[in-house]
Amino acid sequence: MKALGVAGGLSAEARKGVAVLAVAVFAVAVLAYLVLSWQAQEAERLRQAESDYVLVEARTAKAARAGATRLTAADDVAPMFLDGATPGLAFARFQSIAGDAATAAGLEVKRMQPVDTGDGEATSPYRVSMDVEGSIEQLRDFLVDVESRLPVMFVTGLEIQPEAKAEEGSQYPSEALRATIRIEAYGWRAEP
Repeated sequence: MKALGVAGGLSAEARKGVAVLAVAVFAVAVLAYLVLSWQAQEAERLRQAESDYVLVEARTAKAARAGATRLTAADDVAPMFLDGATPGLAFARFQSIAGDAATAAGLEVKRMQPVDTGDGEATSPYRVSMDVEGSIEQLRDFLVDVESRLPVMFVTGLEIQPEAKAEEGSQYPSEALRATIRIEAYGWRAEP
């Protein structure tokens, strides 16, 4: 109350000066908070990077101690990649493998379409998006098959939801699922 009485006794110019001073102090406080917050975030990023570095260093040392072998020119890595005389044939093989794996697992393939990778390098990924329907067990069997076979394929995306009929009150919704699965594989592409 005393401060308000003192402020009330100040001239208009003095009150403006006090207001400017208060705004300046507030701005400096906000700036200091932002700087300290940024510094804390950067310190956390640095700590995480150092932790990652220590982990990689430890794994590298463990691999060196274990005498891990490296691939050489004598190793046959061709089965790991999609084969095909042209990119189109390699992609057709990819779609065939993915479709056959879905059918073998008991899934019903509703749609399968290529996903553009946007690059044309010699060892570019091939990507496919599949819409399937089936049970959770069939989906599990499909995913295990795809990720454990040659050529090497990776599941890079999976979205699961109940089918419309399952949403209507089915007693076992895990028996009727719709899933969108994104799969990626690599193949050799002939240089142009």
